[in-house]
Amino acid sequence: MILYLKKQSKMRLNKISTKNILTLRYDITTEKPIRKLATIQDFKKSFNDKGGYNTEKLLNASFKKIKKFDKFSISLSGGIDSSLCLALLRKNFPKAKIIAVSGVFEGAFDESKYAKKLAEKFDADFIPIKMESIYTKMPEIVYISKKPKWNTYNHLIAKQAKKFSKILVTGDGGDELFGGYIFRYKKFLDLVKPNDNWKTKTIKYLECHNRDWVPDQKSLFDKNIKFSWNKIYNYFKPYFNNKLSPLNQVMLADFNGKLLHDFIPTGDAISSHYKIDRFSPFLDSEVQQFGFSLSTKSKYNRTTNQGKIILREINTRLKVKSMKEKYGFSPSLIFDWQKFGKDIFMAYAFEKDSNIYTKKIINRDWVIRALELIENDGNVRYLNRITSILALEIWYRVFIKKDLNPKKSL
Repeated sequence: MILYLKKQSKMRLNKISTKNILTLRYDITTEKPIRKLATIQDFKKSFNDKGGYNTEKLLNASFKKIKKFDKFSISLSGGIDSSLCLALLRKNFPKAKIIAVSGVFEGAFDESKYAKKLAEKFDADFIPIKMESIYTKMPEIVYISKKPKWNTYNHLIAKQAKKFSKILVTGDGGDELFGGYIFRYKKFLDLVKPNDNWKTKTIKYLECHNRDWVPDQKSLFDKNIKFSWNKIYNYFKPYFNNKLSPLNQVMLADFNGKLLHDFIPTGDAISSHYKIDRFSPFLDSEVQQFGFSLSTKSKYNRTTNQGKIILREINTRLKVKSMKEKYGFSPSLIFDWQKFGKDIFMAYAFEKDSNIYTKKIINRDWVIRALELIENDGNVRYLNRITSILALEIWYRVFIKKDLNPKKSL
C-alpha cells in the first residue's frame, strides 16, 4: 500500500509505491491483489465461441448467484459492457426494479442520451447525474481510496446508487477479458517485431500507456525518490518473457496490471465507503476463466480494428444497440483543468513550502516546465502527471499532516 499503519494508525509515505503510482497509476510491489493473478497457462487454450452462446450461458449463470436482491442499481453508459449487463440483468430478473445511473462530466462527451434509450428499452428507471470536478473534490476522491489517486471520481455513481438499492451492477473486467482496448492492441501490434525480447516488448507496451508517464519521468522526482526505468520494466517481465502471442501478452499484462491493481481495488474502496455490494458478471470466476481461454480472434479483429467480438454477437442477438466508440465516464481533463484545476494546483501544490517539495519527493523545477507545456501546448500527458502530483499533495495533507478536511471542496 502507499501507506503503512505505524504506532496506532500513524501513516507514512511509501517511496516505492509513490514512484509506481506516479509512473503506472498503480503499484504491484507492496499491495497483494484481492483476486488471483492470471497466469500464462490461463491463456494457452484457444477456442472460439461462435455466436457467443457459451459466453452468454455463463454470464446468465453468474446473475443467478445474486438472487437475494429485488432492487438493482446499474452503472450504465452507452457502451457494450454495461448495455449487455442491463440486458442480462432484466432477462434474469424480469420483475425487479432496476435503476440505471449514468454520469455526465461538464465539457466531456455525453453518453447519457444513449444510456437513457437503453434504460427505456429494458424498463429501467434512468438517473443522469452531474459529475463534479475532480479538482474541487480531490480531498474526498483521495480519502476514499486512501491513496494519491484521482480516478475514484466514479464514487458519485455508487453514492447515487446506494439511495435505491444495496447492490451496484457494473461492467468491470469486460475490457480486459473480452478485448476492449482496441487502441492499445492496434498500437502494440504495429510496434512489436517478431524478434523483440521481453524488455523491448515491455517498452512498447508502456508506450501504449503513455498518458501514465512522460519522457522525462526521471526528472519528475526529487532526491528522496530513486527512479529507475529498469525496475519498472522488470515488473512486466513475466508478461512478455513467454511464448504467448503478442496480443495475449498484452491482455495478460492488462489483467494483472490495471484491472487487478487499479480498477478493482478502486471499485472495492468505493463500495466499502458507501457500504454497497458491487457485482460484475465479467468477474465471475467461471466467466473469467472462460474469457482467458477464448481465442484472440473471438476478441479482436485487427483488420477492422474492432474489439469484443463475442460480446457484440450476444448484443446483436439480444437486439441491444450500443455505441460504436468506447468512452466511459471520463472527465475532460483539459476543460476541468482550465475551469478549476489550475487555480487549485497553484494554491495547494505549487508554492515552495508544499509538502511534496519540502520532503524532496517532487522536483519543483520539473513542475514549472510541465505547467508551461500544459499552458502553451495543452499537453495532456503532462497534465495527467500534474494532476497526480496534486493528488499526492492532497493525500499528504489529509493523511499525514491532517490539516485538510477530506469533505472540503477546494
